[in-house]
Amino acid sequence: MKPVQRGYYTREELEELGVFPPREELEKKRLCVIECVEEIPCNPCAAVCRSGAIIKEGLCKPPVVDWKACIGCTMCVAACPGMAIFMQWIEDGDGYVTMPYELLPEPKIGDRVQLLNRKGEAVGEGMIVNPTYQARGDAYPRWVVTVKMDDPDLSYEVRAFKILE
Repeated sequence: MKPVQRGYYTREELEELGVFPPREELEKKRLCVIECVEEIPCNPCAAVCRSGAIIKEGLCKPPVVDWKACIGCTMCVAACPGMAIFMQWIEDGDGYVTMPYELLPEPKIGDRVQLLNRKGEAVGEGMIVNPTYQARGDAYPRWVVTVKMDDPDLSYEVRAFKILE
């Protein structure tokens, strides 16, 4: 089955496409990871990118990231209507992922969360360290939430979360 049919790429497909920044770069700074499966006319991510790090080679081509130029601002995470952009980094042995969130309850610093992979399967537990409500004009207002996990390798898998009560 093609990624567009199932709605996501597998980690192996993403590695083949070169979507993930090198680990040594993830240990230096927060970087954009784009997992867009659609080849449709769309470019809000490139339009909001302050540093020109998101490159569109054609309106219907998936965007690519220049990790050297990425400043980790998270504007692209909020702007993507397909919720297909994430920030990832590794610091002090912990993994971090910043992702879009549009569900209730509202996320709060310190909330314990169940970490979910691309299929929606539970892969561990983590904690919210930075929930920010971002609005790009009137379009696509959403939470952009950073979660922390003890296993930095999970940052390559985690793409959603469920707040634990």
